[in-house]
Amino acid sequence: MGREKIGFRDTIAQLNEMFPEQGMLSRAEVARFMGVDRSTVKRRGIRFNETTGRVTKADLARQICL
Repeated sequence: MGREKIGFRDTIAQLNEMFPEQGMLSRAEVARFMGVDRSTVKRRGIRFNETTGRVTKADLARQICL
């Protein structure tokens, strides 16, 4: 079993605080959370579901944590 990345739980808590009713986030919401432009989200390599164009909060936290 893998270990959690540093800051994972804090990031999940922040995501739940900012988006309490959502399980998956759009590119615009991810950009707002990160405080960057949508093009920066793409450049940083955040992976989204190809079908829905969204990412789960847990997947996002894994991708942006150390």
